[in-house]
Amino acid sequence: MNQSQQTIEPWLRGIIRCPQCKGEVIDATHAGDDAAAAAGASSAGTSVTELRCDTCHLAYPVENGVPVLLVDLARRTDS
Repeated sequence: MNQSQQTIEPWLRGIIRCPQCKGEVIDATHAGDDAAAAAGASSAGTSVTELRCDTCHLAYPVENGVPVLLVDLARRTDS
């Protein structure tokens, strides 16, 4: 199993909320970063597991099964 595809522990998943608006986040995947693909990085062409908040249009990455809930590192989803 790819590290970016590991799941979050169910007990943790039940309590996670968006750090910006405190709303519910949903499990999602996103194609690898276009900039990384252009640079030839190893993450090119892979899908990234993330938690998405549809209220404030942010997606938080999940790295090795651990959600990175930092607003500064979140990806905008409304563009």
